[in-house]
Amino acid sequence: MKKPFTLKSRKSKSLNGIIFVPSDKSISIRALIISSLCLGNSKIFNLLESEDVKHTLKSLKELGVKILKKKKYYEVYGEGGLYKKPKKRLYLGNSGTGVRLITGLLASRSLNITLAGDDSLSSRPMKRIIEPLELMNLTVQSKKGCLPLKIVNKNKVPVPIEYNLKIGSAQIKSAILLASTNIKGTTTILEKFPSRNHTEIMLKFFGADINRKGKKITINSPNFLKPKDLIIPGDFSSAAFLIVATLITKNSKLKIQQVGLNFYRTGLLDVLNKMKAKIFITNKKILNGELVGDIEVSSSQLISTSVSKQIIPRLIDELPILFVAASFAVGKSKFTGLEELKFKESDRLESMALALKDAGVNINQKTNSLQISGNTKQPGGNIVKTFSDHRIAMSMLVFGLASENEIFIDEKRMIKTSFPNFKEVFNSIGADIVNVSK
Repeated sequence: MKKPFTLKSRKSKSLNGIIFVPSDKSISIRALIISSLCLGNSKIFNLLESEDVKHTLKSLKELGVKILKKKKYYEVYGEGGLYKKPKKRLYLGNSGTGVRLITGLLASRSLNITLAGDDSLSSRPMKRIIEPLELMNLTVQSKKGCLPLKIVNKNKVPVPIEYNLKIGSAQIKSAILLASTNIKGTTTILEKFPSRNHTEIMLKFFGADINRKGKKITINSPNFLKPKDLIIPGDFSSAAFLIVATLITKNSKLKIQQVGLNFYRTGLLDVLNKMKAKIFITNKKILNGELVGDIEVSSSQLISTSVSKQIIPRLIDELPILFVAASFAVGKSKFTGLEELKFKESDRLESMALALKDAGVNINQKTNSLQISGNTKQPGGNIVKTFSDHRIAMSMLVFGLASENEIFIDEKRMIKTSFPNFKEVFNSIGADIVNVSK
């Protein structure tokens, strides 16, 4: 009988080194999309070559955008937002960012296009972007609020809107902003819970008339974007796994270079600092409008903490690995306001609660909250059901670097969506993550 796991991690003696992490996935996807809106050629250095980014790149090519891979960069030949109808539906794989942003991009461009994804993406909610787009007089049809999405040209005149965004979602915000680049007038977004602002920063970098005042974002269109060269920084969400791994393993010290430090992405650092983590930021600079720096981290005796709804949008992707950190912290950590965690590649609240319970962690799970009773020693020894979610897989492999017994995951293929060389990077600093034949 075939074994159902493909990777396992074992307790590590120490993690040490000076490394780089993969390029930022969120910024890579936006760089491709927004540079295609420019009139002229843009060069993108250090583009992440993960599955999610590749699906976005391929979709843009099918829309008629010329994109060439050179020796040191990708060159995007923008035609001012002129796209052609593709011969087939656009397939975005597992990329929620890709499908939602491209839907916003294309909804105001008088094309009839269908967008689809894999089984996991097809179960995720899309009404949240359809509703504001419909208020802009655009037509996007769905299958009961999920993929596939059909953008339908009904020859209606699109209109700018003022939209109250009640949840912290950069994808909804970005879909509205990208649609608005082709709609005459001023579109306004009022954010109740500010979220990552990569789209606003990049649109501004390329010359868009976009401004932010407090929680109010305005964009005046039409916009004529000018091509520029971009350098993609290291992905903080990928660095998060290395940060926590270093904190919970003994005698460890790590320097992660040139990581993106966008305020709306680094809530994890604020929480870990409350937990007495030894983390220092050095060599700060601005790159394409984004803050970048080096992260220095070393082994720490973590203490428990409380995380409330207000900071969740700033660490939504890092919650699974933060749960791992809390598992090895002394005391009871409490997490509230976790509703959005249910609408990721899996129901991450349920997925992580199950994985941690099976690893011997004392968990108290409720509808939208989680309490973790941490301990410096945790049993481990389980096979993790990842639900095809890359962050569940990577988080629990990090857990295995500090637990008493090995951690196995049921599949590894989806790790390529964001961190293609995860195993190799970790093993280069002293981790023990190995392939296990099925």
